[in-house]
Amino acid sequence: MKRIIITAILLAITLGIRAQSNTTQIEYFLDVDNGFGQNTVIDIASPDIDITETVLADIPSGTSVGYHKLYMRVKDADGNWSQTIRKHIEIVAPFVENNIVMGEYFIDEDYQYGTGTSFGIDPETDDIEQAFTAQITANAPLGYHKLYGRVKDAYGNWSHTFRKNIEVYKNPNTNLVEIEYFFEDDSGFGNNTIVNIEEPENDGTWTFNVPYPTGDYNFEDVLFLRVKDSNGNWSITTTVDEIATLGVDDFLQKSTLLYPNPFNEQLNMRLTENVNVLKTVIHNNLGQTVYSSTENKTTLNVEHLKSGLYILNLKTDMGTASFKIVKK
Repeated sequence: MKRIIITAILLAITLGIRAQSNTTQIEYFLDVDNGFGQNTVIDIASPDIDITETVLADIPSGTSVGYHKLYMRVKDADGNWSQTIRKHIEIVAPFVENNIVMGEYFIDEDYQYGTGTSFGIDPETDDIEQAFTAQITANAPLGYHKLYGRVKDAYGNWSHTFRKNIEVYKNPNTNLVEIEYFFEDDSGFGNNTIVNIEEPENDGTWTFNVPYPTGDYNFEDVLFLRVKDSNGNWSITTTVDEIATLGVDDFLQKSTLLYPNPFNEQLNMRLTENVNVLKTVIHNNLGQTVYSSTENKTTLNVEHLKSGLYILNLKTDMGTASFKIVKK
């Protein structure tokens, strides 16, 4: 649909008439001549034999955009009309910002322009960076599909159609509920030692204890693990095969979690059950002691430390371990 908001143009006309009688009137018409004196007639402000007159020609609001013919002639005081002259003119649409005003998208099949799923444009401008959410129907087959989209400007012009490859997959929205483990023979899914999973720790992990006999940890067995989700699906079975090489200090090193690391004001330590802290010492990169405590605590207030790398030495009633920590 065309919008025409042009009501007038300024036209400078120079007409020279050499006669004994003054020129008193000028008339003009667009495309069609209704006859002498039957068109738009304007009185000459300063009648004279030889005139130069500027005329403001009103163009009807319904005139179509494009090329037209403007005709003009003058009349003298004796009622004589001059020859009719013709000028070619162009009616143009008013200039407005070529803003993008809407968009549409569709999946797999390209429908006709304006029949896809529409989305809004905000702000409406001629250069956009627009995010939109494409709704996938519930019955869309799982697998790869093509997402098409395009935008339209204020004049009703559509852009080129873009295409993106997307994948539709099922989101199970499940939670882990159980862990099971065994050492040698697998008795089958759900038939080994089961550990129920509750809320994870702050770092998103779970900790559980495997009951070993007292004494040194020098088993040659391999520990097998797997987890089950709330839909009853089991994960791949994995192994923890380094147990045979763990001494007491190695076990303390691997079972102790320090978080957050890097840290800001506090550093937390999570140890296995029944492990008591005897001494905690932190050294800087020059070997200087910057923190020391003999309290049995697992939360350290270390906000006074400067940014950098440190070594934390931990002494417990089960052994000792060292850790690299970083202050932000």
